[in-house]
Amino acid sequence: MFVIEPFHRKKNKNTEEKFRLIDVMDLGVYLVVPLLAGLGLGILLDSKLGIKPIGIISGLLLGAVGSFFNLLKIVQEFSKHA
Repeated sequence: MFVIEPFHRKKNKNTEEKFRLIDVMDLGVYLVVPLLAGLGLGILLDSKLGIKPIGIISGLLLGAVGSFFNLLKIVQEFSKHA
């Protein structure tokens, strides 16, 4: 007997694993970029205002907060799809 399958793609377990791997690799970018941006902002503030360690420390703290919120957003997305 001939059966016509629906037009939509079948979900392949291999394909799903590849997309999850890409999401995990993006996690590193989402964590590192805010830290580097905060560090750059802190160095800029230190050079312009002359407050040597305070700008770098506050920039890194700001970047860490940004990284935490990115991580929280990613965990929420993973929990929706799990």
